[in-house]
Amino acid sequence: MFILYSVLAILAVLSIYVAFAYHAYNRVLPQNRPCVDCATPIRVNGYDLYYRDLGRDKGLPPVILVHGGPGHSSLSFKNGFDFLAEETRVIFYDQRGSGNSQIKPNPEDYTIEQLVEELEALRRDVVKADKVILIGHSFGSALVQRYALKYPEHVEKMVIAGGIRINNGMNNRFVWKWFGGALYSSALGFPPADPTAADTWFTQNTEKDNPNRLFDKTNTAILEDTGTVSFAPWREISFSLVGDDYKKELSQLQVPTLFIYGAADSPYTGKPVADELCATLPNCQSVEFTQSGHWAFLEEPEKFQQVLNDFLLNKK
Repeated sequence: MFILYSVLAILAVLSIYVAFAYHAYNRVLPQNRPCVDCATPIRVNGYDLYYRDLGRDKGLPPVILVHGGPGHSSLSFKNGFDFLAEETRVIFYDQRGSGNSQIKPNPEDYTIEQLVEELEALRRDVVKADKVILIGHSFGSALVQRYALKYPEHVEKMVIAGGIRINNGMNNRFVWKWFGGALYSSALGFPPADPTAADTWFTQNTEKDNPNRLFDKTNTAILEDTGTVSFAPWREISFSLVGDDYKKELSQLQVPTLFIYGAADSPYTGKPVADELCATLPNCQSVEFTQSGHWAFLEEPEKFQQVLNDFLLNKK
């Protein structure tokens, strides 16, 4: 009987904790931030999205860059991908609630399924190309994979850099690794209720881990221009990943895939993920960057450019 009462007491405390944390989270309502380096936004599925369109068609399908986070921005690609404009069109865009794109306060507006449809609308209505090449970094790799599973006929190739698995067990550990600390802080009254302050708070807290995700942990200057992380889409979309397991579906996907990973990256986004994904996808190759962590395109830019060009131009 004592054990039963103890278990009930623990469950009661946990219920109060989760309820308080949930309330604290929902005090953080997103708002639109001043636009940085903005072009005229486009309307996609009810959201005003920021994007940049560089280069021009030269025979290679357009490239769409899919940033990580969730809640990061296309600024993370600012210094690593302009070279592609010499070969084809390159589209940088900020996902809903991220970067310079429109933010809305409704949690139900932030799911990975909606991001997939947003990407499809971007391809169909803005890029207007039958096939595109998708490059996803970090969380962006999950979005790229989910898009390719739903719209394989529109994906010429996909590149995954520091990607995460679409695998139930790994995704759950990945999400809770990041979300656990935020949930605990939220229960104590953080992040702050002001949305801008919340984004700053969250960016500062996630940046504490950034040196651990670099090969040269003193070289944090390369991350200074990668932008802030929006808290609201991060919390909602991260939770939508829990339970995802698309390994069986991926085993049928014929899209040529390149997985790039840094030797110093974490096991959640590094070699273990590359090994499993390339063992699952029928047409996948991986390349290790020995002097990189999570940001190979910033840590080894010359090698990254060469490897990417070889893959996209069928040189290897």
